[in-house]
Order: sequence, then C-alpha cells, then structure tokens
Amino acid sequence: DERAAYMADLLNEICPKYGIDTLDKFHEFLANVVQESGEFSHKVENMNYSANRLLADWPSRFKNLFEAQKYARKPVELSNFVYGGRMGNNQPNDGWDFRGGGFIGLTGREVYTKYGNYIGKDPVEAANLVRTEDYYALDSAAWFFSVLKGLNDEAERDEWRKIVKSINGGYIGLDVRIKYYER
Repeated sequence: DERAAYMADLLNEICPKYGIDTLDKFHEFLANVVQESGEFSHKVENMNYSANRLLADWPSRFKNLFEAQKYARKPVELSNFVYGGRMGNNQPNDGWDFRGGGFIGLTGREVYTKYGNYIGKDPVEAANLVRTEDYYALDSAAWFFSVLKGLNDEAERDEWRKIVKSINGGYIGLDVRIKYYER
C-alpha cells in the first residue's frame, strides 16, 4: 500500500508535465510502464541470462547454444556484446554503462545523452539517476513516451499496437499489457 501511494504521487506529479493528462493517454502509458517495469519493481535491465534465454530473446545475435554459452551469466560481457557499437555506444564499456534503465528502459548512450540534455545532466549521471531513483525512472519513462517517441496523440486515438511496438520494438508482453490496460 505504501509503494502504491508513493508511485501514485509520482504519477500525479510527473505525468501532467509530459501531457499525459487524459484517461486515454494515462491508460496506455501506465499499462506499458507497469509491464515494462514489473509493476515498478525494477529499474535496471537484468543482463544475467541463461544460454537458452539468450537464444530465445536474441535469435539474431546468438545462432546456437555454443555461441550463447560464451555470454551466459556474464552481464557485463553480454551487455557490451549486444549493445556495443550501436545506439551511440562507442566506448569499450558503453554497452554495460548504458544498458536498459528506468521504468521503460532507456538503452544506449544516444538516448541517455538526449534524456540527460533534457534534465540538464551528463549521460553517465542521467543513467545513474534513471537506474537508482524512482523519480527519474518514472520521469524518463514519461519523457520516452511523450517526448522521444511522441506517443501522446497515438494514445489519445487508442492506437494500442502502434504504441506497444514503438516502446518495445515488437509485441513482447502484449497480453500482460492488455491485462493492465483493462484493469
């Protein structure tokens, strides 16, 4: 109950700043954020995968079990392998330093730099705040939804699948998102 009240206060403070100010926008935003964050329970992408999970989640990066086993249960190495050299990650440890963070999961130096500029912080500080502070984890999610992806109009028009794909890159967890939306 305490956590729910705390998060409700944050939602009431942050959402209006980003134009998430109607039920249509709020439903779409909240259902996606709750699914992405495990009901506001995690702010850092879990990069501690088994080899089988790597094959399932990243079939384009891991073609067989042998390849996946090299990175299984090695979060730093995995992050640098799957995120290195893309999304603005251009330094040796950027994949790890700029892995997913926040309640929607900002990923990559490029996105953290944009959010950092928005809040007046450098990308490393922004990444740290997003992964450690509930306020910034939620603020970055609202920024991602409304500013970076510009989904407020789609939310107002109930373009559900378009919103999910824009946030997730696909439809992972669609059934859970719908359950939260209906609730």
